[in-house]
Amino acid sequence: MALLMCLMPACLAGCDGSNEETAAVTPESTETDPGSMAQTEPGLVRIALGESVSTADVHMNTADYMLPLNIYERLFDIRVNEDGSTELENGLAESWSVSEDGLVYHFTIRDDAFFSDGTPVRASDVAFTFTRMLALPGSRQTDFADMISGAEAVMAGETDVLEGIRVLDDRNLEITLSEPFSGYLYQLATPSCSILSEKCVTEAGEDFGRTAEHTIGSGPYRLTEFTDSRIFLEKNPYYHCHEGEELTVSKAEFLVLAPALTDRIFREGGLDLLDTNRVTPEVVETVYKLPEWDSRRISYNRVEVQYLMLNVAEPPLNNVKIRKAVQMAIDRQRILDELYSGDGRLLDGIFPRGLIGYCEENQGWLRYDPEEAASMIDSVPGAKDVRLELAANAQSEPRTLRMLEMIREDLSAAGLNVSIVTYDDESRMYLRREGRLMAYTGEWSADYNDPDNFIYTFFGSREKTRSRSGNFSNEDIISRIAAARTIQDEEARMAEYARLERTLIRDVAVWVPLFSTEHMFVLGDRVERFTPFWAGWGSLYLRDITLKPEAR
Repeated sequence: MALLMCLMPACLAGCDGSNEETAAVTPESTETDPGSMAQTEPGLVRIALGESVSTADVHMNTADYMLPLNIYERLFDIRVNEDGSTELENGLAESWSVSEDGLVYHFTIRDDAFFSDGTPVRASDVAFTFTRMLALPGSRQTDFADMISGAEAVMAGETDVLEGIRVLDDRNLEITLSEPFSGYLYQLATPSCSILSEKCVTEAGEDFGRTAEHTIGSGPYRLTEFTDSRIFLEKNPYYHCHEGEELTVSKAEFLVLAPALTDRIFREGGLDLLDTNRVTPEVVETVYKLPEWDSRRISYNRVEVQYLMLNVAEPPLNNVKIRKAVQMAIDRQRILDELYSGDGRLLDGIFPRGLIGYCEENQGWLRYDPEEAASMIDSVPGAKDVRLELAANAQSEPRTLRMLEMIREDLSAAGLNVSIVTYDDESRMYLRREGRLMAYTGEWSADYNDPDNFIYTFFGSREKTRSRSGNFSNEDIISRIAAARTIQDEEARMAEYARLERTLIRDVAVWVPLFSTEHMFVLGDRVERFTPFWAGWGSLYLRDITLKPEAR
């Protein structure tokens, strides 16, 4: 079972290649026996992680969804069709209905859904999950339940009963929203809305999500080993496959490995699926893009937008001319080509391709024009005298820091006084939440397939714009963004989102849209097929890995 444990020096645990101890680990410094790695037990998939997973408690972790996707279930999931489109499919919800006013959702839970300890999933577990999401001190997932009626009172600690959830019996419940939200079902499909066992969580207390024996779910797999360096999953014996679902993976081993070791072990047959984010960009270019890997490579568009956030309350960025000049001064294609080998596409708005609501008509308008940018900057008195600070994270990977440097070069060439200021991660996040960063680069990848996940997250309230250091304050536009989620006519809702996207990015220039990138995976010898997560994440469903017959 632990075929690769001989490859795991203690210093690898919890490392992502950024500290000296991990950096010192090289393929040459670790003894391996490639022959032993070929003796893999049937049904086992081995995958490398870049860093240790801190907890399997989905309410306390937004950094890694590998475990929630596989050990828990949700009321709904999103499936990828053969043509690349996505559709909502039932998960724990056998059926559902919604009232005419869009406020009350009725769900019936499948009668064949069981947690991995053999107890049935009940409607009360669903109610418990969403109440805990709001009430748990330090919860990272309140955004996914704060639209339920009574959420504010629970978050404020005024009550431990969520008014908007009514359990009718063991299999039926109603969720009442405080106002209509047309993207609600898609939101329920996010791993953040994974349904927990009330019995398990209550009995485990603070140990929930921290140890294998205190973590259960109703998903296809159960957690059997959970350490800083190794995670092991096995099939949940009580899981009932959905129609058309086939699980060829019966066990999964996740190992925390440094990039050089990940590359070596994969090429020697000791890993079955390679996320190329786990190795260096240089290795991707010089090894995995060679023709010999063509038949094994899978490149998938990330449903993401990389952007430069602009603090519209800070001079000189409080002048829309300067913000538009910043948009035109940055050579986005050069950044994409140099840092990502051109593997991606430029974006001119908020919504990336692959997201419901993506509007092709809002693309193609933002051109690289350094001369016009310089002219616009010259037309604003005093703009060149104010220092524009780009905030960097000292813990960021070299590629991110290089991006900031390239942006600084472009903006300086256009005439702005630009400097890069480096903060430690904690300080940078504090200043960002306080609305005090002037400009910084960021990346947002879809949690659920609806434009609300992007536009409302960043601009749905004054608090949201301040906490991301955008400080956008046009109340009319903010109110329209909040109101758009209540539009029940889907065509009208998407049309309003397209108009808002144009206003925010093209007219007001609240940020600089940069690009979205591709995510590349490489199949090992034992894998027949693999479908990446619909949003292009590194986290994945093990059910979407199909092993070759001889490897099952």
